Amino acid sequence: MSNRESFNHVADAITECELAAQQLPLDALIRLAATCQNGLADSLDAFNDLYLACDGDAESSVEVMRSITEVTKRATAMAILTLGIARRAHLAAHQN
Repeated sequence: MSNRESFNHVADAITECELAAQQLPLDALIRLAATCQNGLADSLDAFNDLYLACDGDAESSVEVMRSITEVTKRATAMAILTLGIARRAHLAAHQN
């Protein structure tokens, strides 16, 4: 995956998460955030395994970069979804 493809991949994920954070009902958003959190944990574990096993060759480096892209995508999604939940909770608190 080229740098541009990686960038587009992450940018698309950001856009999808922003839409979800704005449009999903709160209970669905909370479930999605929990799923995303589990995915982030899995991708962090996968990165750690790859990094520890990396022997510095080009193929290993490419796999580590792909893993970093996945961690970045999932961490960004988690941040966006969490922000969406916080904004909804803040709004609800001010409406009551």
